[in-house]
Amino acid sequence: MDLKDFIATSLTQIAEGILTASEALANTDAQVNPVDLVTHSNSAQGYGRLLLPGEGTRGRLVERVEFDVAVTAESSEAGKGGLKVGIASFGLNAGVEATDRSGSASRIQFGIPMVFPSKRNDK
Repeated sequence: MDLKDFIATSLTQIAEGILTASEALANTDAQVNPVDLVTHSNSAQGYGRLLLPGEGTRGRLVERVEFDVAVTAESSEAGKGGLKVGIASFGLNAGVEATDRSGSASRIQFGIPMVFPSKRNDK
């Protein structure tokens, strides 16, 4: 996979994930990637606050949810190749696989601002 395809695919999937999360939280007061956001300095407790018209930055606290995703491209001796995206994790593998594999790994690190829910809205 070319670098430009990797970047385009990654950004598209991140954006689709943001939209899916926003739709899933539609009946709450949570906001994923909110608009009218005023960010704080790196030393502040939260990432920022929502900007409320006429009230300045006294809106709800915005956190930054950090992601560290491992992306691996593998090909096996059988000739099946592909791109596998998964959450980076550490641990031991109890089983051993006997196939000959080669591949490369990349990491994508990004953050998404979010206002966490405080209540569920009744419809």
